[in-house]
Amino acid sequence: MLRLHCVRRICPSQVFLRTLSSNNPKVYSFDDVRKMVEHTPKSTVLVDVREPRELESYEMPNAINIPLQSAPGALSLNNNEFEELFHFPKPPKDKELVFFCLKGIRAKAAEELARSYGYEKTAVYPGSISEWLAKGGEKVKPKNEP
Repeated sequence: MLRLHCVRRICPSQVFLRTLSSNNPKVYSFDDVRKMVEHTPKSTVLVDVREPRELESYEMPNAINIPLQSAPGALSLNNNEFEELFHFPKPPKDKELVFFCLKGIRAKAAEELARSYGYEKTAVYPGSISEWLAKGGEKVKPKNEP
């Protein structure tokens, strides 16, 4: 649920408005995300919001890429439009979307945007790729389920 909040008056004829989320997203740590990469729950989607050129240096296993800067309205597209643009199915609204980027700033923005499009199960990994690589995350691989 979103609410409109008057942040401050800029001048007598203008008001600066900001949309604030009424719920705080779940926050995941490095260890939480490591477990998700090793055994991704069927109810969870890891969403990398970095731009495609940024993925050339490192792509997290089991994550999808929905770039925030070049496709901010991606989650507002219908299923067919989304799949035509990204070449994979649009995440359903009943799955938890866990957003990350390089340093966590875009992840938070993407999470808030996803909620504005009706995604209620959202989360962020604020450490994002910077923390992931600093803690050896590039060595973490998906494990086969027995």
